[in-house]
Amino acid sequence: MLFDDPAEFEDFLKPVGGDVLIRPAIGSLFNAEISLKKLDAVGLFTVSANSFKVVKEPQEDFYGLSVPLSAPITVSEGRENKEYEASSAHLLKPGRTFDCTAKRISHFLVCNFFVDPVHDYTQRLLQSDTQELSALNPDVSFFTRTGCGLLRSVARTWSDLNNKTAVSKITLKEREDDLLASFVMYSNEEISVGESFKGVYPYHIKRAEEFIRENLDNPITRDQLAEVSSCSIRTLSRSFEKKHGIGPMAFIKQRRLDAAYLNLLSAKPDATTVTQVAINYGFAHIGKFAIEYGKAFGESPSTSLARQ
Repeated sequence: MLFDDPAEFEDFLKPVGGDVLIRPAIGSLFNAEISLKKLDAVGLFTVSANSFKVVKEPQEDFYGLSVPLSAPITVSEGRENKEYEASSAHLLKPGRTFDCTAKRISHFLVCNFFVDPVHDYTQRLLQSDTQELSALNPDVSFFTRTGCGLLRSVARTWSDLNNKTAVSKITLKEREDDLLASFVMYSNEEISVGESFKGVYPYHIKRAEEFIRENLDNPITRDQLAEVSSCSIRTLSRSFEKKHGIGPMAFIKQRRLDAAYLNLLSAKPDATTVTQVAINYGFAHIGKFAIEYGKAFGESPSTSLARQ
């Protein structure tokens, strides 16, 4: 749906976002396109806009995950401004003001997890105190095991909700269950990560992760990882297995697949192709890339590309 009046856009968002103030960040012209879907416990929507300034006063209804898919977004909290790009996301917690700005043409995906179902799932799945969620960091990284799982669960849910072929109620309910569980597991790991991984080569693995993040579209070899992390590849592999459940090379492949998804979701179909994106991230066999992509995100690469 298209909007050129911010007030109409604000009204449309109320079912999943409540009361919010939206204005263009640059100039007076406002053009936005939104696709919104709502499940029982989760609301998802994508927005494309020429520029925008969003201010939402503190609320107690939901946790809001905002994933930039093209131009960065800047979120202001107090006196601090934090820029988020496609490899990361911002998490709005209940009780916090959301002050977000995008000064360029942008495209982003939002997933709102309503508080009561999240707290219920936390209690049932983890038998833990939901008040711990207040300690969550607003910076969400998709480079962690549960961060990757959360991104892929959001992707599969969004794919099912936009499927031209009717998806059964059973499928949607189980997809929503998986999405809530992914958010709860991500939240739990972020809070307790110090307990499970403290002291196990933190510097070495952090340096390797930073190098991987900065070079997803460049060749990465084992000897490079050993050099930048200042430890043997055997030691690094054991650390990756302990933290991520997979070795460093498999970790690189996962992150490249995630990067390809975010790239395709934001790319213009007339400006790029699935083959170009696959090759850019080191996938030489397009058929195999499409199969792995479908398993991870619930749709074909060409379907993601056509969503823009």
